[in-house]
Amino acid sequence: MTAREICRSYHSARHKAQQIQILAELNAVDSLEIIKALVRGGERLPDSTVNKLFKRLDKLEMEIREREREYKAIAAALKGEK
Repeated sequence: MTAREICRSYHSARHKAQQIQILAELNAVDSLEIIKALVRGGERLPDSTVNKLFKRLDKLEMEIREREREYKAIAAALKGEK
């Protein structure tokens, strides 16, 4: 589907959050690709979808911080630092 067709299908859908997943499956892409097309097309995402994405970002940020601490600890150990 083209981005325009994706936006048209999403715009006319009754259950927008579910439609994102349906469109992803129909187009054999990740739901983030559909979200990108919708945002570029000026469509408003459901609050539930936006909240879900922000929660995922928060979780990823915490994981990155933990990995960064581990990385620094390993690097320090290899250098013989305290």
